Amino acid sequence: MRAVVDANVLISAAIGKGPPRRVLELWRSTRGVRQRLDFDREVDDRIILDCIEVAEQAPTGGNNGSRRWMIIRDQQTKDRMAELYLSAGVDWVIETAKRLEGSGHQNERLMAGARHLGENIARTPALVIPTILGRHDGSGRPGLFDSVIQSAWSFMVALRSRGLGTVWTTMYLNEAPAVAELLELPDHVTQICLFPVAYTIGTDFTPTSRRYAAPDIAYFDRYGRTKTQNGPGVVDEIDLKAKPDAVRAAIESLDMPADTWRFDLEQVPGGSRLRLHAPVDIDSDPSKVLAEVRRTLDAVAVKLNEKY
Repeated sequence: MRAVVDANVLISAAIGKGPPRRVLELWRSTRGVRQRLDFDREVDDRIILDCIEVAEQAPTGGNNGSRRWMIIRDQQTKDRMAELYLSAGVDWVIETAKRLEGSGHQNERLMAGARHLGENIARTPALVIPTILGRHDGSGRPGLFDSVIQSAWSFMVALRSRGLGTVWTTMYLNEAPAVAELLELPDHVTQICLFPVAYTIGTDFTPTSRRYAAPDIAYFDRYGRTKTQNGPGVVDEIDLKAKPDAVRAAIESLDMPADTWRFDLEQVPGGSRLRLHAPVDIDSDPSKVLAEVRRTLDAVAVKLNEKY
């Protein structure tokens, strides 16, 4: 139970003055690791179990202990898991990575990491699958996944705190029935994801810069209403089937309603995501400003449709 004791020490230190810096660093720097997993260094069972002890402190619906963890160590079983991992779609990922190599494509690095993992996953010291008792009824209501996802994330952070890493993989679920048969899972058990667990090559992981700032994606009382250091505002977004340069040109061809408006442009699969921000002064109706933002986004979409 030493993992729980360690957590209690950290919690006690944090009361009244916020989390210790080390805790914040762990939260912010726990990354999905593919290319820096050390496949040659053994991982003791006790470390994995310690991390599961930490993960099991996560909240669960109805306070029910319904999570179950599969730890795969046997090499023959890992070899078969690797075959299923490839046939689930990772073989396509590997071929795509080969095509993108040296292309400068936005997904080149991601695909290279997925290829590396796909080609070496059988060498991983341990494969861990969090599962939960029950089957989802497909209704869209909570009650199953909401009791396990937070625990799986805690498992990732616990690994990171001990110098290990993993990546959250779900493509293998395309072969979930075959995996269930291989691992002799009962019919009432649902697989959530697959964690290849290993020590990392180096521990110098840092927070990613590819996230929006909290004030830009946190909305107060109504969807799209923000609070930034410059005051209240509104934001809306649209996905467009065009490259960022084309979207930027379309924006520049329009007369923005105000110089204080700003936009974020991000390349996403299939095109670009355009986010448009507008401040709201004390005498303005936020709903009307947001409606104007949406009209402007629609105008950009029309402009792109006319050109393409």
